[in-house]
Amino acid sequence: MTAPLYQRAVPAGFTLLLYDYLDALGEDAPAVLGVPRPSADPDRQELVDVRVWEDMLVRAGTHLDDRYIGLQLGRMVNARHLGLVGHLLWACENFGVVLQRLERYQRLIFDAIPMTRREGPDAIEMVWDISQFRTGALVGETGFAVMVQFCRSVIQGEGHPHSVDFAHPPPDDVTPFEEFFGCPVRFFCPEPIIRVPPELLARPLRRTDPTLEHVLEQHAEQLLARLPRVEALVVQVRKAIAAQLREGEPNIHSVSTSMNSTARTLQRHLRAAGTSFREELQLVRNELACSYLRDPAVQITDVALLLGYSEHSAFTRAFRKANGVTPLQMRQQALGPGVRN
Repeated sequence: MTAPLYQRAVPAGFTLLLYDYLDALGEDAPAVLGVPRPSADPDRQELVDVRVWEDMLVRAGTHLDDRYIGLQLGRMVNARHLGLVGHLLWACENFGVVLQRLERYQRLIFDAIPMTRREGPDAIEMVWDISQFRTGALVGETGFAVMVQFCRSVIQGEGHPHSVDFAHPPPDDVTPFEEFFGCPVRFFCPEPIIRVPPELLARPLRRTDPTLEHVLEQHAEQLLARLPRVEALVVQVRKAIAAQLREGEPNIHSVSTSMNSTARTLQRHLRAAGTSFREELQLVRNELACSYLRDPAVQITDVALLLGYSEHSAFTRAFRKANGVTPLQMRQQALGPGVRN
């Protein structure tokens, strides 16, 4: 099976944000999180699997009895937690350049799912593609809170998003989210999106340093070049497979047609990229299966249908072969042994 195009990880330095927060509350962070404190040395470039990061957030939120821990972490973020990218953003000329740098270098601070910039009717949209992989609610909430708060810290004057969309279910009370973001916040949306008012783009930053920006950008490009290469064709194929799964098992003919190609041409290009349609279908299904199984809002009996399997037994066999455990065992590992749905 081919590998994901993204490492599904965050830098270890980013997780220090959670350790710093627990330390400030007088908690024994490593004991609460069950994970040793990572190195603060940015040159070591340690990574933490995004599922481990999610478990750390859940552990901390449960220990503190705080459903809104992601917002608390957002309030504490500084450039150190974002490493090289954080310092690069501080040196930019204006907020428009900040957004360009975020789109370009997001993988250096969150290499889990792709983010792209889109021009909306009344706002600039920063959109995360969850068609092939979904993070847990706390990962998404923390990421959005960190991004918004850090951007506020670098621009001159006050600034709020136009609106914020989350894909996961809402908490019992959304008021803390609306107060933190200072804008309408919606849940259960098709895509996670942060929308930015166009008038903010020209807003200057609190401090700029063109020389430092140039040096940091060169370093960022070097780090970006070391990440797993993202083949545009493979990305298109995986997105097309994910889009067609709910209608049944996609085949190379339906996918190639959606890409304005032929099955033979598509197979040839995939072979040149070191993969095949069957491998890509298996990978997308497995990535989505793991995401769905970590989401308590999705019933296990529904996962097979969402992934285009005609029978639940076929899904169970394929999942066990790929992961070494059954779907129920995976859900129990993620959500606790008492979970049965």
